[in-house]
Amino acid sequence: MDYLFWFYVFLSFVITTGGTFYFFNQGKQILAGMYFVGLLATLIYFGLQWFTVSGSTTATVGPWPPVINYCPDFMTLYTVGTEKVCLDTTGMAQTGGISKWSDPTQTDERYLFHLFLNTTGNDRVTKLCQQAKDKKVTWEGVWDGLVCMGNEPPLPPS
Repeated sequence: MDYLFWFYVFLSFVITTGGTFYFFNQGKQILAGMYFVGLLATLIYFGLQWFTVSGSTTATVGPWPPVINYCPDFMTLYTVGTEKVCLDTTGMAQTGGISKWSDPTQTDERYLFHLFLNTTGNDRVTKLCQQAKDKKVTWEGVWDGLVCMGNEPPLPPS
């Protein structure tokens, strides 16, 4: 356990008991009870946020992003004909990028983000990054708006 954890426990005890004692001596028993319960809940919440179960502050950090989506950020997976594509149903793309899709009859290229399911590996990643750049969308773990990360997104379910 870290010394920081023990310092947190000690400081929490002093502040909680000291404040409760102060309000209780002022004749404000209800306020003392509310202070005790509220501060105790707050200190437990932050203690769980800042410290692990063993009492240390070091947390293991995994790879980022933990999961790569099938589609670029804020886009929706959809099937047009027999091809799985991603569509911008919210209108989040930058001006001049992919157009907002709102009608199933809109199958023009300006509405579709192709997933290149017939290729794999670096070829697929290169094509996806170039298309994301052209359509002005970001994709966490694949294309950040400036650099191709080189991660291949998973294939959508069939």
